[in-house]
Amino acid sequence: MIFKKDNTVRFVSSVAGVPDLYPITSMSEYKPEWVGKAREDYKQNYKQNEKYNHITLCPGIFNMFKVGWYVPMWYDVHISTKKNEPGFSWKVATPEMTKIHEMNIIDTHGDQITKHIPKRKGTIDNIVKINTPYSIVAPKGMKFLFLPMPYADNFDFESTTGILDPAESCELNVQLNWNVEEGNVFLKAGTPLMQIIPLTKENVKMICEEVTEKDKKWINKQHFFKTHSFSPIRNKIKNLYEEWYQW
Repeated sequence: MIFKKDNTVRFVSSVAGVPDLYPITSMSEYKPEWVGKAREDYKQNYKQNEKYNHITLCPGIFNMFKVGWYVPMWYDVHISTKKNEPGFSWKVATPEMTKIHEMNIIDTHGDQITKHIPKRKGTIDNIVKINTPYSIVAPKGMKFLFLPMPYADNFDFESTTGILDPAESCELNVQLNWNVEEGNVFLKAGTPLMQIIPLTKENVKMICEEVTEKDKKWINKQHFFKTHSFSPIRNKIKNLYEEWYQW
């Protein structure tokens, strides 16, 4: 892989104000409620010089809270489902919110995409797709692993798993498996949705900011590249991406 010397990853938002209130955040800031309770239990029950196994001593769990970043929900939304009825409905705070982004702020996928994907019992058929205003600008060759938030306090939703190559598509959207067959869930702005891990052993810096004019031009170009043809031209797009940002 060929990375830029400073290995800086930029998350750039096309909506002003989002990086100020709901930036892409280091996983070290992720603090599920159960973790605090577990640590308090450890303090109260730990006895020095005694062998004591406890969840807070498990590196396999807590190292997950040290790598990469998480994507927060960037607006308030109520999501409602009814058992044995397809799809879901949703409501945001103001009608203006639905016009603030060029794309739908919340979406789903058609049956041809979702029908073959295995789902756990109690998960609705439809993916709840949260479109964010963020795009990823990353060094040449760097890819990203997308994962559900690890050991969350509840399992109303879980991000799907996948790998993103921003040279092929730089849009940062979250695909949620929705595990509430019936009911209303209030998804509050700031709620962690998905973990992102850069696939590299190198030290990586991160910047979260609003798009520059150069970013805007690339996003517009890439949108055309991906939509104009019946056949994908991924290798050509990757080469153009690397030339544009001069990696």
